[in-house]
Amino acid sequence: MGNFGGTPVYKEDGELVLAIVTMRDVTRQKLLEHEREQLLTREQAARIAAQESNRLKDEFLAIISHELRTPLNAILGWTQLLQRGNPSLEATHRALGMIERNSLTQARIVDDILDVSRIINGKMTLQRMDIPLHPVVEQALEVVQFILQDKGLTLETHFVTQPLYISGDINRLQQILWNLLTNAVKFTPAGGKVWVTLTNTTDQAVLTIQDTGEGIAPEFLPHIFERFRQADGSTTLAHGGLGLGLAIVHSLVELHGGTITALSPGVGQGAQFTLTLPLVKLP
Repeated sequence: MGNFGGTPVYKEDGELVLAIVTMRDVTRQKLLEHEREQLLTREQAARIAAQESNRLKDEFLAIISHELRTPLNAILGWTQLLQRGNPSLEATHRALGMIERNSLTQARIVDDILDVSRIINGKMTLQRMDIPLHPVVEQALEVVQFILQDKGLTLETHFVTQPLYISGDINRLQQILWNLLTNAVKFTPAGGKVWVTLTNTTDQAVLTIQDTGEGIAPEFLPHIFERFRQADGSTTLAHGGLGLGLAIVHSLVELHGGTITALSPGVGQGAQFTLTLPLVKLP
């Protein structure tokens, strides 16, 4: 690659005799300019990514403070009520129930934060054993059953009759299923429907959880399993929680050698999560 230039030489009558041609190689200059442009582009992208990361972390810290303060305020309020005077037996039972529920809420928040820390630092481990999958799914459904009934949601289940065994940590599997089911219930309005389907391929168990809930915006769908990501801060405040559940689920599923995907036609049109886990063939 080069730039060309020339100096013409003429006779007295104006006839062109020759031209002195010079050539300057600008290949290196062009390469340097290209590298400089690439470097500027990368620096700009890194700066934007850092700013976005800081923004997301700031939002996350604000959510943490809100979520921790809310149950703590309830615990303190009901404790003070018990300490004042002589509350009735009914008021005492109600206060103790509220204190217990809010304590459990706060404990779950702390557990989620600790789980994310373990995942980030590569310290999350599994206590593996061969587990029949049907009972684990049924136990998780029992946990959310009262919420389903309270919201007037319809639950429809379809389970393959063949026993399915996987190698995994039963407590972490319950955590995966509990997160997915509670999300489906939490984001589905009263009168909606939730489907839970358990099938299998030759070497995988396939669990699908589908709902008629709020759905997921197309632009957020690729980020649904990312840490410190919220589709809408107001949604998190309205429904509670840190929004870390799906990020934790994704990491736990990968530790089990499985995959998880999310689908949604859009906002207000429900969502579907499909979990696959490798099967174990028992002797």
